Amino acid sequence: MISIKNLSNKKVVLVSAVTGVLVNFTATAADYTAEIATASAEGTANVTAVIVGVIGIAILGFGVGAMVSWFKR
Repeated sequence: MISIKNLSNKKVVLVSAVTGVLVNFTATAADYTAEIATASAEGTANVTAVIVGVIGIAILGFGVGAMVSWFKR
């Protein structure tokens, strides 16, 4: 009878441990959709700024090169 009681206690401990892990997982897996949307919008804005900067530098470089070649005439 004692071994059945010990086995029962071990099962109770195992079930309570699994339940605790599941509750903890549910609590940490909160809804992060708003944060993800904000990060995505910020990333898009950063990419747009980089593209505008690169195109602007290319335009300036071409313009300076064109002016120098025009002055050499």
